[in-house]
Amino acid sequence: MSTLSEVLKSKNKENEAYLSEVESIGQAYGDMQTQNQQLLQQITERDDYNIKLVLEGLRARQNLDSLVMEKRAVEHEIQQANVSLNLYDKKSARIEEQLKYCSDQIQRLGEDKLQSSTTSEFTQRRLLDVRRTCQQARDTLDEVQSKASCSRVTRMELQVEHEKERFTRKRIEEDLEAARRKFSRLKAQNEGSSVIEKLQNELQEYREIVKCTICKVRTKQVVITKCFHLFCNSCVQTVAGSRHRKCPQCGASFGSNDVKPVYM
Repeated sequence: MSTLSEVLKSKNKENEAYLSEVESIGQAYGDMQTQNQQLLQQITERDDYNIKLVLEGLRARQNLDSLVMEKRAVEHEIQQANVSLNLYDKKSARIEEQLKYCSDQIQRLGEDKLQSSTTSEFTQRRLLDVRRTCQQARDTLDEVQSKASCSRVTRMELQVEHEKERFTRKRIEEDLEAARRKFSRLKAQNEGSSVIEKLQNELQEYREIVKCTICKVRTKQVVITKCFHLFCNSCVQTVAGSRHRKCPQCGASFGSNDVKPVYM
């Protein structure tokens, strides 16, 4: 009994020790669970952090790609700007050359202006002299025109008188020709010609008088009022259509209004 009680006491002590160990193990297990929960929470937080890092990395890559594209676009724009800068440099060089040329032209124009001012003064003097000479020439021209107008009037009067004299001379010649014919007829009558022959001759003379003196075929149809000579219409129209319209018998000039029809 004593041994068993001792053994029991030892067993109880062992049980107490085991219970204390179990309690310590339970406490340790609870601590482990809390630690595990903390670790799990840390792991989830780390996973979230990693996911955030991945997303941020993706965003950073996208931003990097966009920055690279922007860099390339900026480089392209810089190249274009350099090309345009070179063009502007060339244009500025050309403009400078043009400015130099314009400045030279301005200097030349200034020199030409001085020369032209001197020449303009000389030309103005010459112009005054020319105006004076022109005025003198105009005065002389007016005098000459007045004299020419007077001479034209006198020439027209002389032409009119000459035409009148020519007309009177032609009429006298015609009267003389008629008198000669009458003399020849009277002479023929005195020589004892027959009445029929006389009538035939007179008829022939009348026919010749009535016929046109140009064509000798058609009868006289129109008269020229300036010289009163009779002709056929066709012959007068051909003469009127020519450049120099003159009477074929006396040479007096006439117009289309001077031709009048006659009725025999």
